[in-house]
Amino acid sequence: MARQPKPWFRKSRNAWFVTVNGQQHNLGEDKQEAYERFHQLMLQPVQRKVSSQSLVALIDIFLEWVQKHRAPDTYEWYRYRLQRFAEKYPDLRTGDIRPYHAQEWVDEYNFSKTSKRNYLRSIKRCMTWALKQGYIDNNPIEYMEIPSANRKEVIFSQEEFDWLLTQYEDRSFLDLLVTTWETGCRPQESLRLQARHVDLKNSRWVFPESEGKTGLRIVYLSDKALEITKRLVLKFPEGNLFRNTKGIPWTTDSVNSRFYRLKKRTGKNFSLYALRHSWATHALQKGIDPLTVAILMGHKDPSMLSRVYQHLSHSPDHMLEQAKKAAG
Repeated sequence: MARQPKPWFRKSRNAWFVTVNGQQHNLGEDKQEAYERFHQLMLQPVQRKVSSQSLVALIDIFLEWVQKHRAPDTYEWYRYRLQRFAEKYPDLRTGDIRPYHAQEWVDEYNFSKTSKRNYLRSIKRCMTWALKQGYIDNNPIEYMEIPSANRKEVIFSQEEFDWLLTQYEDRSFLDLLVTTWETGCRPQESLRLQARHVDLKNSRWVFPESEGKTGLRIVYLSDKALEITKRLVLKFPEGNLFRNTKGIPWTTDSVNSRFYRLKKRTGKNFSLYALRHSWATHALQKGIDPLTVAILMGHKDPSMLSRVYQHLSHSPDHMLEQAKKAAG
């Protein structure tokens, strides 16, 4: 998504073409002249009115904005989902999109209720943004209903996690599981981690500040996570650290495929986010104060912790122990 336009030659027309912002341009038969016209075209002011243009072009414009004004993790969150939408409807025009397009899109996947919600949110957010920015005159999916998220958080015990580790043999996937369990990092953080983000001296990952955000995102490492990180930095000094046995970086799709096959085989449902939530729950149960837990998880607003992990209030043993501490 948001790729740099590049001319291509169409044999049937015996001419060079390029698509810029959803509009196709004939650059002529001669390659050198075609590239000169292409460079002149790229220097012209961008015409961003896309009300009758390709929806893919609109998605590209939206992603350019997200990449410039939001955190890298946010950009990747939208890019991953919207690219799938663009692949589903490559020829759809901005004025022709309807709620049923989005619904048919998510129904193709074996998704949880929360995942379906996130996919629908991504395309609706793109269209809402385009309307506010003036790229389109109306939003055909403005009133599309978005399902509520699953309220129940899946939390695993140490015994359940130990069982999970017995289900996989390749060290590359085990490294990713252990690091998530030990740090509570977001999947977007581990999957894009590179050696340049690693501060071994202080046992942490440091992700740079992005436009529109304040402060660095820092992930502190346990002894196990530090050992794994050290080993991967030596193995992959360039590019992503967490890779499969073929040296290809793990992606959301490839990780979810692993968990999906496990669910089909055993009936047990795991995810990297569930491991992150489990880390937070265990940290709170161990008595680490909520503000510290929130900071370690990368939450800017500590109140989010009380909303997401309110299930602890339904644990009689935990609440009784806290009550005794308060009375003592």
